Amino acid sequence: MTGVYSKTWYEDNSIFHIADERLSIGKKKHFDFCVIGGGLSGLSCAYHLAKLGANVALCEHSSIGSGASGRNGGFCSSGWAAGLDQITRLVGPLVSKELELIGADGFKWMRKRAFSSKYTTAQPISGIISLGLRGQRSELSERLDEVELKKFVDGPRYKWGKIDNEAFHFHPLNFLKTFLQEVKSHGVKVLENTGAVQLNGSEIYFSNGNRISFDRMIWATGGYSIEKNSTLKKYLLPIQTFICVTSPMPEILETYIPTRMALGDDRRAGNYFRRLPDGRLLWGMGVSALNQQSVESIKQMGWKNIKAHFPSMIAEMKQNNIKFDYAWSGLMAYASHFMPYVGKLNERESILSGFGGHGMNTAPIAGKRMALFLNGDKNMLDPFLEIPRRNVFGLIGRLGAEFEYRRLRAIDYISEALG
Repeated sequence: MTGVYSKTWYEDNSIFHIADERLSIGKKKHFDFCVIGGGLSGLSCAYHLAKLGANVALCEHSSIGSGASGRNGGFCSSGWAAGLDQITRLVGPLVSKELELIGADGFKWMRKRAFSSKYTTAQPISGIISLGLRGQRSELSERLDEVELKKFVDGPRYKWGKIDNEAFHFHPLNFLKTFLQEVKSHGVKVLENTGAVQLNGSEIYFSNGNRISFDRMIWATGGYSIEKNSTLKKYLLPIQTFICVTSPMPEILETYIPTRMALGDDRRAGNYFRRLPDGRLLWGMGVSALNQQSVESIKQMGWKNIKAHFPSMIAEMKQNNIKFDYAWSGLMAYASHFMPYVGKLNERESILSGFGGHGMNTAPIAGKRMALFLNGDKNMLDPFLEIPRRNVFGLIGRLGAEFEYRRLRAIDYISEALG
């Protein structure tokens, strides 16, 4: 079984909800807006459209949160997948500043919700530590040195750390399912397990026999639907990242990762990890644009990866027969410049996709801005319209992305070796 569809720890520890599929087979119903995709961007767009008084349908191929929005590492901070310097080169300093503020607004929106009384099952915990694998520069006085860092993580390769106390980690699937209840409470018709969709003018036909018509449609799908959509696959690539979750081992974690904050290193395709509430370790790693990995190969990758950073911990895990109880991957939607596409495709269709790598704050704020734009606030999407739409050229693009990730890994390896 490939990891992109394997069961996650989140699924086995999620709140229950009943899928809403009450449209009669063959019966057509009309909506002002139809949002395709039940991830964070789609839910946010539908929610804000409904709050503005629109009649909205949200259609999800599988179940809410079954894509990258509900399968990720559960990290949320300000910013974008592309760094500030990269964004500035792409769109200029003024638009870059606007996008920086938008990303910060998205983070504030997420943090306020995640820590509210309605979202207790999202289990949010403040604090993310950025880890450096190369020697610390003396001018970065606000960073933790190796001695200070050992209070939080005891791995021989980590040279320094920097704490973001506002950033947080959480249970993304439970967040989505709780948000789903808010979305429904505003009258959004949520259709799950629709199967493949076929667009015919202003009508959508689903493989399960349902059909609806609409005035405007928003493509808010991610990496799991790109290959089936001729428009999206022109601009976006489905990129994998991988996650393993161990058996419970609280005593071992207390020795090597004695913090409840999440951690991630400073490489482009680096590691990110955190302790889970039941004493397990969630370990994220790697990026690939090519073949999907099996569950077993992801577990092997995880074991090798942890051993490289925590050799003493992996020895104790082996001694105590600790294994990986879960291993999965997620398909994220990436553009070649790591920035999303948010705007009109034509007079009837809009795109709201490409949040791979940093979507927990950027997807919901982009969804909100899309809703405001569709409601008549024509300036809401101006910063996003400056992001160029680039063709990824299918398989050629995948090969190019894979080469680039491997090149970056090589640079990281050399930089670390040189200190």
